[in-house]
Amino acid sequence: MANRSYLYSTNVVPGSAVKKGTRTFTGISEWNYDIPIIYKLLLSGNPRPCKSSIWRMQGDIALVADYAPGVERLKEFLNKIDFPTARPLIDEALQFLADECSINKYFVLECGEIFCMDDEPIKKQNAQLLDEIKNLDVEVERALASLEPKPVEEPRPVRWLAKLFGVKPTPVVESHDDPLQPVYDLGLGNWSNILYFDLSKS
Repeated sequence: MANRSYLYSTNVVPGSAVKKGTRTFTGISEWNYDIPIIYKLLLSGNPRPCKSSIWRMQGDIALVADYAPGVERLKEFLNKIDFPTARPLIDEALQFLADECSINKYFVLECGEIFCMDDEPIKKQNAQLLDEIKNLDVEVERALASLEPKPVEEPRPVRWLAKLFGVKPTPVVESHDDPLQPVYDLGLGNWSNILYFDLSKS
């Protein structure tokens, strides 16, 4: 199984003393081997550490943040994407997050499996992630820059001596990669209310 980051919405802050049966957890998205910037943007509304709802570990190793301002921050980011073919992925994200089945008071980000890939203490990594989320401007600019079209290199001209010996110019090799891959890499296109860890009955 891939190590994943897990994004949920919930009506209470994990670790709060609430009556059993009154807590709701709804799956939002999960991502293999990374914590995409989309998750960080959604966690940018008053983020703070909290107890994990998946792993029984000491200390706060998950993050919780307010739902509504996180969605607004994401909208601001998505509106800056000048990538016409990405529109269906953008619309899908906004529709999913606006659906009553997804909306809750808080987002919860569980990254324990990602943290386990590193030797640093998990609680320290969670604190570092929180700091990243509170200071996203540079990462946002980098992410938007990654969507800019890359110039195609022209073949080098063949000098006259090379022409004399029949050397031909090197043809430009076109990439056949999915042109939308940089957009998917932001964390789009993977929304679901059902994740590997089902916390709906927690």
